[in-house]
Amino acid sequence: KWIKRMLGDDLRVTDFKKPDFLRTLENAIEYGGKVLLEDVEQELDPSIEPILARAIVKLPGNRYVIKVGDKELEWNEDFRLFLTTKLPNPHYPPEVCTKTTIVNFGVKQQGLEDQLLGIVVRKERLDLETSKDALVVEMAQANRTLERLEDEILHLLETSEDLIQDRELVKSLNTAKETSQRISEQIRINTET
Repeated sequence: KWIKRMLGDDLRVTDFKKPDFLRTLENAIEYGGKVLLEDVEQELDPSIEPILARAIVKLPGNRYVIKVGDKELEWNEDFRLFLTTKLPNPHYPPEVCTKTTIVNFGVKQQGLEDQLLGIVVRKERLDLETSKDALVVEMAQANRTLERLEDEILHLLETSEDLIQDRELVKSLNTAKETSQRISEQIRINTET
């Protein structure tokens, strides 16, 4: 409601389920409109990835274009995209979090202080904020690696006939142990940072 009141009639409201949401988005990009995508779930539609990544290309003659789907669209600097969700506590992947500004209107004072600190750090020391964003992505990759190792070990345990004599299993366990220790140390260091 706050976004709708703030932007009034300039705002185009749509959601991923509407058949014309992409056309609405394309028109807003070209003509500098404001779009509110409502009821966003944990998984975002891949068609908005270039917009979130700001994959804008400069062409001769001071023209800027962005490729959305199979169309190249003129980029208008006045374009704004707002995403809202009804999820009580959404957890978006780090790749999405680093490309967007997330505002939780149900946030407590400590959370608000953390968000404001992030904004101030981004303005004052962009290098620190960039390294923090890189650490978030790195930690997510490390967690995915750990999950993949766990799945591999479980698969080998399930398919192995002789646990003691299975060299591939022993080798995988040793590799998993070393990788897990390295990643745990990396996560500990990143958490301190």
